[in-house]
Amino acid sequence: MMCDRFHASMLLLAAFTATTVRAADERHELEPVLDAVSLAPAALLSGPGFQVDPHVEIRGYMAHFTLDTPVGVIHAESVEILADRVAELPALEALDEVTKSEAFTSAAGDALGRTARGLGQVLGHPIDTIVGLPMGVARYFGNQLRKLGERAQKLSDRAARQLGTDGNPYPRDDGPMTEARSVAQEQSDAPQKKDKRWYDRAGAEIEREIKRQVKYSQVKRELAERLGIDPYTSNPYVRERLDDLAWVGSGGRFAATGAIGAVGGTAGLVIDQGTRINDIVWKLDPDQIRERNATRLAAYARDELLMRQFLRRGVFTPTLQTALLDALDDLKPASGGDALLELAMTASTELEARFVVNALKLIARELGERAHGGTLLTIGSGLAYDAADGERVLPLPVDYLPWTVEVEQFIDKDAFRRARKSILISGEATMRTQRELTSRGWSIHLRAPAERLQAVSAR
Repeated sequence: MMCDRFHASMLLLAAFTATTVRAADERHELEPVLDAVSLAPAALLSGPGFQVDPHVEIRGYMAHFTLDTPVGVIHAESVEILADRVAELPALEALDEVTKSEAFTSAAGDALGRTARGLGQVLGHPIDTIVGLPMGVARYFGNQLRKLGERAQKLSDRAARQLGTDGNPYPRDDGPMTEARSVAQEQSDAPQKKDKRWYDRAGAEIEREIKRQVKYSQVKRELAERLGIDPYTSNPYVRERLDDLAWVGSGGRFAATGAIGAVGGTAGLVIDQGTRINDIVWKLDPDQIRERNATRLAAYARDELLMRQFLRRGVFTPTLQTALLDALDDLKPASGGDALLELAMTASTELEARFVVNALKLIARELGERAHGGTLLTIGSGLAYDAADGERVLPLPVDYLPWTVEVEQFIDKDAFRRARKSILISGEATMRTQRELTSRGWSIHLRAPAERLQAVSAR
């Protein structure tokens, strides 16, 4: 009898536990696989020479697209990046045709050209991650910043040494002879000798190669402007061909920009990305951009070491750094610049860097002049903003926001328990998410699907 009662009790406990678990699961949503047409306009999903997989996986609140192209499969980790990759396809076609031409092959055929191109490809592809695997933008919903202050700066210094580009602010803009800079510096610091020896002649050769390196950067930017693309693009197919063409073009035996201009048809099309790319990144070299952005950044931040590290290290290319400063100029915060840089320094991928930039853009666009004079702050590992009128604003530049355990824990932080608060979502949010946010007193600014698709199509 006792055994029967015990057995019955265990069954009841098991049933209660299973019901509790099911109830807990039912309170949250999983990240789904969606139809591409529900996330992006038709023009970005198929066209001459490309086709996007109709099934799109949502990972870390961003849509991950797969494009099938003549040169190979291209991945895009968000709707925004998808728009960029599609816009780059005519440029890729042009670059591919030129780099396969007989004139290019002849100019690139000497041993130095082959060696330089091979070295350029090694230096032009920076290490994807230094510590662990990138978490994507989902980590901005975490409890605390992954690394702060001096720790972040030491990590970035360590990364720079590993990349072999210490002192160069933008590893992605490195050309084949970047390492010659440090050699030349060592020679200039060494005691001067009266007799010219073999290494003096080597120094002259290095000086010539450094000058060629400067020319390489200029040609690369000129080519990118001619094609209307970001010279620091992360598209591996575009970057490889752009690097090859710029390097051979910098030798003086091959007119790289002229070759691009001779390509007709779709490949000769100049893509208008002017609304997204500040033309400064085409006109100025990386060092000039850094100096310009340092002056602008000083208006919003105070920590000089942190500013230097942000401008010289990390995944923010000249294009993304300039976009961040453009967004700050639109936002005009009164304080919080150092907190922003602390957060930006933790970004380990382009997607994470774009999240920070787009968060600033969201605030500036939605609040308008009301945003001026507010305070940037970090809550957990996310970015928030206190407007001058006292409203706390949470920008979430994500593609799709389901109500996950992670989202609930982040939204329920004590820092968000206040009367006036708004959440800005650039993409879609499930009805469950909207109900949960509304019940917690949030004012939701959800970009209308038509408005969002129109903005993406304009890229």
